[in-house]
Amino acid sequence: MLLALLPGLGVAVGGLIAETVPRSQRWLNWALHGAAGIVIAIAAIEVFPDALDAVSAWTIGIAFAAGGLAYLGAQVLIERRTASGDTRMWMIFLAVATDLFGDGLLIGAGTAVSPTLGVTLAIGQIMANVPEGFASIATFRGNDVPRSTRLWLTAAFVVPSLAAALAGFLILRNQPESWQYTALVAAAGLYTVAAFEDIITEAHEAAADGRRSTLALIGGFVLFVFISAALGD
Repeated sequence: MLLALLPGLGVAVGGLIAETVPRSQRWLNWALHGAAGIVIAIAAIEVFPDALDAVSAWTIGIAFAAGGLAYLGAQVLIERRTASGDTRMWMIFLAVATDLFGDGLLIGAGTAVSPTLGVTLAIGQIMANVPEGFASIATFRGNDVPRSTRLWLTAAFVVPSLAAALAGFLILRNQPESWQYTALVAAAGLYTVAAFEDIITEAHEAAADGRRSTLALIGGFVLFVFISAALGD
């Protein structure tokens, strides 16, 4: 499942960029809005249209809610276990790790449905995850976390997506199509909520929004749609 390495690789690349360049709040805002546009496009273009052909709208709603609630549950757990001064920093790490777990489930479930779908989803995720990795590691850097720890955390981002993709693929590959798409929608719910809770909030805190922020969101959406169309052709 080499595809499962791509989301973690995207985050790692973003983390390494954060280690080597001065942090620009304005560029971070734009990059995160672009990532949000990609996340919206993945769900809107690759997941929901095909899912509607395989399962009922009721099932899609329930599966999406289950994925989103799973993220909220993880959020509550880390808030209870983390010191108040470190909560923000570790919530960003959790959001990225949870997003990567959702990415892995998405890729694993998507590959079980169709190898081409798995490739498209993996490409979209690596595009969206570079700014997420940048934001996460830059936040740790701003909180004076040692560089060795930051590099270890960057490498650790590969684990959630790889584990989830392997589990998703092995469990779902011989299951009925309705099961596969239900799991795909649940994964989309998890990573969409995680991405918006992290990406949009972090973008707004990085710098005030402007017209370029909106253009970046639009550009991220359109870029993924064009890539999806090219791969489909």
